[in-house]
Order: sequence, then structure tokens, then C-alpha cells
Amino acid sequence: MKLPQMIVTIVAGIAFGYLASQYLNKNIMYAIGGGMLGIGVLTYIAPSKSQEKPISTSIREPV
Repeated sequence: MKLPQMIVTIVAGIAFGYLASQYLNKNIMYAIGGGMLGIGVLTYIAPSKSQEKPISTSIREPV
């Protein structure tokens, strides 16, 4: 992620958090935060497509 994109993402996240805390219930904010944490954990744990090994589909015959 490039630096300008990171800055825009951070500012948007802070603005969303501020507005949501002003207009939404506290329990809804905890649920949204928990969901975002879960998504972050899944994307960290799941291997990216470039790290996966190719699957060999050739059939090897016994010698």
C-alpha cells in the first residue's frame, strides 16, 4: 500500500469511528470493532495467492 493511500485510509477510518461513536450505540461499535478485528486476523493468517504452491494434476503411473 502506498503512503498517500495509507493516509487516506487512516483519515477515513478515524472519521468513520468518530461519526459512528456519535450516532450509534456502544454495543454496535463493539460488534463492528470485533468484526474488523476478525477480518484482520483472517487476512493475516490466510496465505496469499503468490505463496501457495501449485497443485500438480499429473497422474504418475507405477513402475
